[in-house]
Amino acid sequence: MSDIARHIGVSTVTVSKALGGKDGVSDTLRKLISEKAAEMGYVYNCLPHNMRTGRRHLIGIVISARYLGESSFYWIFYRALLAQLKETSYLGVLEIASAEEEMNRIFPPFVVANRVDGLIILGQMTEGYIAAVTSRIKNCVFLDFYSETDGYDCVVSNNFLGSYNLTKLLIAAGHTRIGFIGSTSATTSILDRYMGFCKAMLEAALPYDAAIEDRDGNGVYTEIKFQPDTYTAYVCNNDQIAGIVIARLRSLNMEVPRDISIVGFDNESEVVTTGVGVTSLEVNVQAMCATAVDQLIERIESKSYRLRGKCFIDGRVVIKQSIAAPVK
Repeated sequence: MSDIARHIGVSTVTVSKALGGKDGVSDTLRKLISEKAAEMGYVYNCLPHNMRTGRRHLIGIVISARYLGESSFYWIFYRALLAQLKETSYLGVLEIASAEEEMNRIFPPFVVANRVDGLIILGQMTEGYIAAVTSRIKNCVFLDFYSETDGYDCVVSNNFLGSYNLTKLLIAAGHTRIGFIGSTSATTSILDRYMGFCKAMLEAALPYDAAIEDRDGNGVYTEIKFQPDTYTAYVCNNDQIAGIVIARLRSLNMEVPRDISIVGFDNESEVVTTGVGVTSLEVNVQAMCATAVDQLIERIESKSYRLRGKCFIDGRVVIKQSIAAPVK
């Protein structure tokens, strides 16, 4: 740091503040010092600072294995979290919890060894597992779901509003017999999406049925027992389910949107939706991850942290070609 200070013509204290991210240094000078440090091969030794603060500058990320298929939407969340953490002084460490570990409340190794400063639980897990983990580590944020466990922030997409708007698109196209596909007991997100669907149907004075189940009690997809003759349109709780529905309809010589209209969630590619562009709710992953990271780091570093509770992030409807007027 003395060498850098001599080259630039400032004090060593100023260099220390600039490289340590502290106040008292202008953005222009901080940039100049950082560039000179990189040019001279300077590597910041965080060990003394970590020893003083008791921090390790590691954030644990826990995801249930049931959410991580090859094309899982949660890989997008994970990459976005890492990108967001890259803008901070913290690194992310991933742990995938198996069904057995979740059921038996077996903690990730970094929790057992107390090696992380905070934890992001990505995707809904059992209340028992959440309660057990949060009894060991207090600095936690729940991402893409909310929990009955008190004292923690939850960052979720505005699933209720998104589903409400998608259902209204189907109603505007002339559909009056619309079904919802998704197991409402599986996650808070699916339940909120079903409730948004119900609100749109109630406002239009249209009848609606209970949600059509798409997974078992362990969150594993099961055969969808739907009757195409009953409905002219479906609200699917995600685009993967929409793709399954499209394939099933084709086996019955039916096409989307010629015979049936559908909408989904997550705005995934046509590879997932079997070659059909499905009108979908695009979740604002970047904003959700940025909010979760900011809240967690503030909770870690601030003695006066104020709990936010549930934070809902709006998505946007992306209209494609999966909606048409109902067949008369």
